[in-house]
Amino acid sequence: MKRVFAVTFLNYFVSGGLALIIPLLLLERNIDLAEIGLVISVLPLVFLVVRLLFAALADQVGWARFYLLLNWPGTLLSTLVYFLANSIPAFLLGKIIEAVKASSYWAVNRTAIFALSPKQKAAGATRNAAVLSMSTSIGSAVSGVALAFLGFARTLSMLLVASVIMVIPAAMLLRAQRPQARTGILDAVALLDPRGKGRAFWLVALVMMFFSLAFYPLFALLLPIFMAQQLGYNYMAIGVAFMLYGLLAAFVAFSTLRVPLDIRRVVVQSVVALLATFLLAGSGSLFLALFSALALAEGLGIGFFESIIAKASRNELTVSVDVGLLHVPMRIAEFASVLVAGFVVQSFGYMPVFVASGVFFTFFSVFSLFILKIRM
Repeated sequence: MKRVFAVTFLNYFVSGGLALIIPLLLLERNIDLAEIGLVISVLPLVFLVVRLLFAALADQVGWARFYLLLNWPGTLLSTLVYFLANSIPAFLLGKIIEAVKASSYWAVNRTAIFALSPKQKAAGATRNAAVLSMSTSIGSAVSGVALAFLGFARTLSMLLVASVIMVIPAAMLLRAQRPQARTGILDAVALLDPRGKGRAFWLVALVMMFFSLAFYPLFALLLPIFMAQQLGYNYMAIGVAFMLYGLLAAFVAFSTLRVPLDIRRVVVQSVVALLATFLLAGSGSLFLALFSALALAEGLGIGFFESIIAKASRNELTVSVDVGLLHVPMRIAEFASVLVAGFVVQSFGYMPVFVASGVFFTFFSVFSLFILKIRM
């Protein structure tokens, strides 16, 4: 598991840095918010298709090769493209490659965790999510500080170095995979047929979509720009704020692993999220306090998110495919939300999108508890 966590850390150190850098770089080049949203929306759309294909292949050839042969080169290549990009089409190409590398990671990541810790699937996935949150936050902070002192080119060079280092734990995972039963390629692809899944399976997919809608448009597009334009934060301040957010969310996820997923937890995380998002647009000097409250809510929600996925993907021979299918509604929603969010903010301001985030998170919290109590 430590090798999986190492790959996750380096992977999302780079991704966290890119998530901060790319919107700010486009903004500095006088690209408007709607066009920035268009560039960023490419990632979840490509991810949706490619992940399913990779998931079908992973259940045939094994998960370890994906880390070394697809995820690592994709991380390196996408960062290199951003380093060289000087036009919207070039940034779009970078997002496409980044989507492929993210697809190769998520097509097999929970499969690897479930295989390496079969008796603690949800706990293992929650720990990995906490590592992901922590590494994303550190990547954002380091990139923000580097942007302030070194500029965009040197900061992207630093992320390139981290991408190269990722080959070490990725290669070590080849020895960690255990033998698995295999089917033919056509049989594996046939498993992508969604008609064999029950209503409860698709209910889980719908509830996962609410979780993503609560956070993806904010962090993929809006918050870095809001902090720069509306609050006047410099690059260092934005990076440090994102670091504190991720570290707090990771700490909450880790420290509440043994806390029951019950109605009390649902009420707490929902109320905190609603208060934070309803006040965020006009927060002013209170922004960091409300931002931290949102991190607390997300950290509490991670346990529910990973638990419902573990409950819906119990077939060990098709874990990759099942998890991939569960994410289909979520990725479609991410594409649409980022595409629409830029236009909404330009027309009506940040308030409607922030409020919608809190409402979506509340839906997620309530329905997650319902799923954990029903039979599947």
